[in-house]
Parts: sequence; C-alpha cells; structure tokens
Amino acid sequence: MKIRNVCLSPGLVAPGMVLANAVNGHDGQPLLAAGAELDADMLERLIRRGIETVWVATPDERDVDTIALELRNAEARIATIFRGPSNPAREALRQAIQEYRRESLK
Repeated sequence: MKIRNVCLSPGLVAPGMVLANAVNGHDGQPLLAAGAELDADMLERLIRRGIETVWVATPDERDVDTIALELRNAEARIATIFRGPSNPAREALRQAIQEYRRESLK
C-alpha cells in the first residue's frame, strides 16, 4: 500500500497515526522523532505547546487520475493567485508554493 505524508493540525490527528517528520518546539528543540506513533497524551501536549502542524504518514488510496486532477487543480489555483505582473521575489514565492503543493499532493 502506498503511503502519503500529510500535514495536519494536531487537533485533526488521530491517536495511532505515525509521524512522517520529526516535531521540534518553537525553540528548535526536538519534541518527537519521525516514526513515533502518536497517542492522545502526545497530541494534547503538542497542542498545549502551540505546535500548529505535524506531518503524519497515512495510507494513500487515491488512484493516478485523482492525483493528477488534484495537481492540476492546485496549479490552476496558484496561477490564479499569482496572475498579473511579476518580479523576481514574487516568482520565487510562486515557485516555492508550487513545489510545496506538488510535494504534498504526491
């Protein structure tokens, strides 16, 4: 089965989900390692510490066509947001967002 890494708020993560990436505190100190299976207490502590998002590994049941459609929709949305005149900084931001979206939808 294919696994997809998804970025979620700790409040939306279910106990039993596994961290895809390590979680660091606002001071940069590691809180949880990648691969940790999350339980309700861990999630509550992350919320109390103000951690806004975590990356979790989830089963990916999407087919190739669904993934392609999601990518096209994301690229169309980015094109709409960044329509009009551009400059180097704006183009760099557009590219960074587009790469992020491509990676998060794979």
